[in-house]
Amino acid sequence: MTPDPTQKSITKPTRRSRRRIGCVISAMVVLMIALLVVGIGRRMWLDTPTYWERNRAFIQHNSESDLNDLAERAFNRVLGELSYAQGYQAGGLDNWQPVNDDALGVRIIRLGFDEANAWLAQRLDDWLVNQKRQFPQGLSEPMLTSESGQLIVAFRYRNKEVDQVFSVLMSLKFLDDGRATLSIDGVRGGRLPLPTESVLKRLPGAGPGSSESDSGDSGGNESGGGRSQVISVLLGQQPFDPVLPIDGARRARIIGLEVDDQSVGLVVQAELNGTSH
Repeated sequence: MTPDPTQKSITKPTRRSRRRIGCVISAMVVLMIALLVVGIGRRMWLDTPTYWERNRAFIQHNSESDLNDLAERAFNRVLGELSYAQGYQAGGLDNWQPVNDDALGVRIIRLGFDEANAWLAQRLDDWLVNQKRQFPQGLSEPMLTSESGQLIVAFRYRNKEVDQVFSVLMSLKFLDDGRATLSIDGVRGGRLPLPTESVLKRLPGAGPGSSESDSGDSGGNESGGGRSQVISVLLGQQPFDPVLPIDGARRARIIGLEVDDQSVGLVVQAELNGTSH
């Protein structure tokens, strides 16, 4: 049978048209997916975490007097548990005597998140002044909480371009030599996950005195070096010695961290000053 030349001329354009239509449909699908991802990302960026809203309500619904009382009671309790826990007796800063064999034992010092956040709201500024430090420029309203056993530090960050709640997911990892590394496991803006290292490098540092490191130009100066060191610690790249002073004879080494829905617990091992690991 002789092919119909008319039919041949119709078939080729039809196949090309089908391919073009297929490409257009594929491009539209990709575009729709991209728009959906962007839309979801924007919504997550704009959403305020539930724990942030809860803490702001807690702070706003309690008077400054009540918050101060809660912060003071928590501070005194933690200080007491750290300094004179069961099994310890102090006879002056340089005359400490153990009561029994548990005097240098392990104990857990637990702090509720409401207690911690009351202290952050009412006492942090005064503490920074006493330490001759300033809170990083643009950062405010810090808080502690947890999520699925993960410790979270959240704060508001404001500048000319951004007014956002950021959350930093943190964990402590303890080394065999007694040191520890602080690991940043994630950063969120609103509820949107962000690249950790990039965000940390953009946030202002907490240098001593003035906030010279906030200019973003370290220029190899002390502020820039200090800021780089802080970022290195926050990224888990530089171990540190997790010890707290107790008195003239003792110190407490943090050897563990317990986090639940309502509180954080420091597992500490009391030891004599000068103890090597």
